[in-house]
Amino acid sequence: MYSVKECYYTLQGEGAQAGRAAVFLRFTGCNLWSGREQDRAAAICNFCDTDFVGTDGPGGGRFRRAEDLATHVRSFWPGAEAAGVPYVVCTGGEPLLQLDTALIDAFHASGFEIGVETNGTLP
Repeated sequence: MYSVKECYYTLQGEGAQAGRAAVFLRFTGCNLWSGREQDRAAAICNFCDTDFVGTDGPGGGRFRRAEDLATHVRSFWPGAEAAGVPYVVCTGGEPLLQLDTALIDAFHASGFEIGVETNGTLP
């Protein structure tokens, strides 16, 4: 089961891919903080400004199969009018808590290149 806070089409705003069209896929959950304000003082990254709790954001939801989530992400890509290869940015929370081989394969089968924005604490 994949839990997604939000999914939307935008331009990548930072890094080597800045300015590139992308679908952002924000997963729920993080290994460094619960996301609840009452826990912020004890969080390792108490500076975090990202809402990654719940599945109630635009394009959010729960997906049983990797193929279902890849199809959902693909529905946000505008099609031929968007230049270049489709690109999905997996972020969170911590995307590596949910991004697995099945989902990577499903994204590739849908024609996507994949970027990952992680806190870097998981192998």
